[in-house]
Amino acid sequence: MYKTVLLEGITDENAEELINEKIMEMEKAGYQIRTMSFKGEDKAVLVFKKGLKGSLL
Repeated sequence: MYKTVLLEGITDENAEELINEKIMEMEKAGYQIRTMSFKGEDKAVLVFKKGLKGSLL
């Protein structure tokens, strides 16, 4: 199962912190990051997949 998350309000100063926070939160729920892209100047889209760590499924 895939889940897409939109992060808003990203700046040069807080980008790393906000993205890492969301990745850690989603990993606790069993999701692994698959891809990420930036939209405009202040948004990022993160795509996660739920499954076993290290699994190709």
